[in-house]
Amino acid sequence: MTTPSARFGELPTLDLPSFLQFLKLKNFPYITYPSVHEPQRAINDTLFIYGPGYDKSQTSFDVDCLKIQMYLKFCGIEFITEDINEPASSPSGKLPFLATVTGAVYDSQQILDWVKNTMHKEKEITPHQEREQSKAFMALCESKLRSALLFSMWLEPVNAKEITHKAYFRHNPNPLGLVLAHQKETDIVNQLLVDRDILVREEIYEDASQTLEALSIKLGDHDYFFNSSEPTMVDAVIFSHLHCILSMPMIISNQYTDEQKRQASTLHQLVRKYDNLVNYAKRIYEQYLK
Repeated sequence: MTTPSARFGELPTLDLPSFLQFLKLKNFPYITYPSVHEPQRAINDTLFIYGPGYDKSQTSFDVDCLKIQMYLKFCGIEFITEDINEPASSPSGKLPFLATVTGAVYDSQQILDWVKNTMHKEKEITPHQEREQSKAFMALCESKLRSALLFSMWLEPVNAKEITHKAYFRHNPNPLGLVLAHQKETDIVNQLLVDRDILVREEIYEDASQTLEALSIKLGDHDYFFNSSEPTMVDAVIFSHLHCILSMPMIISNQYTDEQKRQASTLHQLVRKYDNLVNYAKRIYEQYLK
């Protein structure tokens, strides 16, 4: 290979005056500035959720956040919660997410994998046959009861205006909060229309009623589902739905008619028909969240 020196001869060198010596950049970089912002490493595993709860507690009012929150507690994972209410801050664009002391960040499914594969503290139904049944009950709850919960929160006009919009978006100034609430309602409608052609209020609540009856029969007089000696994933799923329904504030304002108040509390009253489900939700709340 022909080098520049061979082709053009030795390149000239320049001797800079002393006052221009800094141009040689003998020391590079010349000045090192500190980072503008260097986030602090978490000192505790932290679950970022929608919150605080309706009673200003650490319990999330969002069913997806509460499900993960409860499962971590059932598994004996030590963590703290932080109310963030900004899904855009999550790598997945959804809450909850977990930031660990190692610097790792996990979304909901990754949290479950982390509990199982890294922490080795999975809580599942042991017998294979009952484990398959538990998956069926979880699917039933996350389909029928979840649909009714979302409908009650977002599409019952009184609940949406007085409770749900404020819980999710009160930290945003108007009109931004109103715009975000409208967008969220549209997303909820699209979710509910995935497995049906039209939203019929009576059908949604009837499906929920049948689901609650099945759950009540399955629970019986046991402390946990499938007569487990300790709460498992199926309990995290079912409790999170029951608690979100039962803890939603009742509408008492005189600006609404009795009929409007009755419609707003329809799902709440459906759950109240089953004493064992109400006591089950109360018992777990007092044991793990108080």
